[in-house]
Amino acid sequence: MADILPTWNLGHFFASNSDPALMAAIEGIIPAAAEFESLFRGRLANLDAAGFAQALAAYERASLAPMAPYAYAHLRFAQDSMDPGNVALIESIRQKANDAHRLTLFFNTEPDAMDDSRYSALANHSLLAPWAHYLTHARLQKRFRLSEKEESIIALKALTGRMALVQLYSRLTSAMRFPSPVEEGVLLTNAEILAFQKHPEREVRRRAMEIFSAEYEKEKLVISTVWNALALDHGKEIQLRGYTHPMEPTNIGNELSPASVSALMEVSRKNYGLAARYYRWKARTMGVDRLFSTDLVAPLGGVEAAVIPFETAKGWVLEAFDDFSPGFGAIAKGFFDEGRVDAAPRQGKSGGAFCMAVAPQLPVYVLMNYTGKMRDAATLAHELGHGIHFTMARKQPLLEYDPVLPMAETASVFGELLLTRRMLGQDLDPLARRNLLAERVEDIIATTFRQAMYTDFELACHLNIAQGTMAEEEFCELWHSHLQGLYGDSVEILPGSRWTWAAIPHFIHTRFYCYAYTFGELFVLSLYGRYKEEGRAFVPKFVKLLEAGGSRPPSILAAQVGLNLEDPSFWQGGYDVLEELIGELEKS
Repeated sequence: MADILPTWNLGHFFASNSDPALMAAIEGIIPAAAEFESLFRGRLANLDAAGFAQALAAYERASLAPMAPYAYAHLRFAQDSMDPGNVALIESIRQKANDAHRLTLFFNTEPDAMDDSRYSALANHSLLAPWAHYLTHARLQKRFRLSEKEESIIALKALTGRMALVQLYSRLTSAMRFPSPVEEGVLLTNAEILAFQKHPEREVRRRAMEIFSAEYEKEKLVISTVWNALALDHGKEIQLRGYTHPMEPTNIGNELSPASVSALMEVSRKNYGLAARYYRWKARTMGVDRLFSTDLVAPLGGVEAAVIPFETAKGWVLEAFDDFSPGFGAIAKGFFDEGRVDAAPRQGKSGGAFCMAVAPQLPVYVLMNYTGKMRDAATLAHELGHGIHFTMARKQPLLEYDPVLPMAETASVFGELLLTRRMLGQDLDPLARRNLLAERVEDIIATTFRQAMYTDFELACHLNIAQGTMAEEEFCELWHSHLQGLYGDSVEILPGSRWTWAAIPHFIHTRFYCYAYTFGELFVLSLYGRYKEEGRAFVPKFVKLLEAGGSRPPSILAAQVGLNLEDPSFWQGGYDVLEELIGELEKS
């Protein structure tokens, strides 16, 4: 019997696109913002602590108004971007949310007029304690903020500029279909064609990547145009705001010092040799002179892993979380019990995987494309880890809810480690243990080195585009050079890998997101080391870290567990764990 994969029940938001409750919520977006504006415009700079606390609570209520409609529309669009009704719905909500946002922009700009001593007194007042971190971080961004009128124009133009380009890319790529490399006349989704990178036959893996890359090459004009336009838009905006580097807005938004980001990236580059070392071991194990770029996640020994039924993977993941903490297991189980997981690949559905949470008052959902591989089980653990994090952070108010991007990867990567630990705890034969360890090493390499390389590639593109538009082939040449820098002579980069840069959505959706994965993996390796040392005593510390949501900067959260993000030896510690795993494989 075929595996039955879960799909979402979006009824936790609204019954359908025509639900009267949805229509009413959409119509309430602008009035909520207008009411806030009428109450507080022109008053913020003169409010006492009690008044400012009322203003913050009212701002959260106004900000919450578009969130349920937007979350519902986004999830419907992710389910099927080819449905014109879903496209029209999300576009209409974006327009209203944008109009509402521009009505409340004064909430960011008016407090800038306060002198520092008055602002500091408010931010440190006990009545404002729930928002203390938000207020402090907002003040740090004052020097990059423009006038309210200028901010309003930027937000308005984003609808027909940046946001329209992002949606174009999403619709284009989610509608792509790829001829099967093994069955004539069969068309595959993005996730299904990429699953062939796990096929036991080398020629099939190579052919699958050539097919995948060829489809993206067909759309090279559109994708390169989107890339250039978004990078140019970003470059002009950072000039207007006074940033000095393309990554500076991301680093400040992530609340990471330049020293910590520099240490993370430099230590990652210095350890690239570990990836090459592993791939040489894998080539020897597979009996080939050198890996192709289509062999990086190939099964060892030429034996294809059995297809893992979804219910089996689900059971593994729930057991792994429950073993760590029954509370984690209960939260993860709730996603399935309440229909908040969509796992089936299909035409029009977004590729990859994500966990969506927009507010502490609203339900959290997970999307993935399950194809029966072990990597898919790890993806399920990863996304449910996000879900656990967002659920635990509900103790925070809306303005302190979202963890910054690097910290947002903490519970997700930890979930993958818990799954690996659970699998290794089984009575495995030596070959199965070796293969599982190799899979974990490949996951770490993909989450650290490849993401650091992605970040360097992305930055190089932004710097080049600042000097002039990049042609399609220039992206490919730059991509090839960065792949070569990571793999050295351990991997032969095939022509079929030339266009894979065009298939990485983070470059389009969230600038410089990728180093957050590297941060998260290395941070979690250190946390996991503490867990192995402390056992159950570590659990409440980890819970406290997740419950903090976005109410503390990463440096403070790290310091609470004795870690220093600016110390290169901290980041090196994560790679030392990777080296130990590679050493164990080399002895197997």
